[in-house]
Amino acid sequence: MKPCKNRSTLLPDLACYAKVAAMNIPQAGVENLVVKQPSTKRPWLLPGERWYRRIVTMLVALILLTALLISFWQSRSEGDRVLVAHTENLARLIVSQAEHEARIWFLEDNHEGLSSLAAHLQAQEEILEVSIQDELGRPVVRVGHNLPIHEYLLSLPDDMWAVPMVVPVLEHGGPGAQLLGFVRITFDYDRITAQSRPYHRASWQNQLLMLVLAFLSGALIAFAMLRRRRAIPVHIEPPEAS
Repeated sequence: MKPCKNRSTLLPDLACYAKVAAMNIPQAGVENLVVKQPSTKRPWLLPGERWYRRIVTMLVALILLTALLISFWQSRSEGDRVLVAHTENLARLIVSQAEHEARIWFLEDNHEGLSSLAAHLQAQEEILEVSIQDELGRPVVRVGHNLPIHEYLLSLPDDMWAVPMVVPVLEHGGPGAQLLGFVRITFDYDRITAQSRPYHRASWQNQLLMLVLAFLSGALIAFAMLRRRRAIPVHIEPPEAS
């Protein structure tokens, strides 16, 4: 076999030598010779046409994102309901204690005791006004204003969360107890919830952060799964002998 020479440089022609070497490789060896090369295409794990896969992927992502938003909104609404329920329980506890003390002063017919009780309650910043009435609903002691309750509530700012609570004062807790009077306390719910709102806001921010992290994690996982490339085997055909 004549050596391969380059006519211009008189150097061995590498392509010619490769061709000659390929002629000496057995057919079985040539068929098993596989070179791994990256594909110029972008293969996907999901079967089907590219646009169809993209539409399905976007729909699934939108459904999951909507589910996360709904779950977050429900959790926030549940937190608001728990906060309101806690505020109402605290207000009812204060009214119950006031009713218990007012019963003592009613039984003793102690007007000064009722006045002291009303003044002590109204001194709390969470309480707007206190009214103690007899069994016919006539005011006995009123602290905070001198207006009827409906006019007083209308005189308050619109953004104030004022809630009046009325509890009857009975002679005793058993059946057939005589009605002694009433105790009405108007609460400012905004001030009652002022101490709990920072913790509620911090919990809401943590839930929002978890929602964002969950969305980013899902997006990264989907990107890693759907954009993973696979090596495509490329077979080298043996050159024909000349």
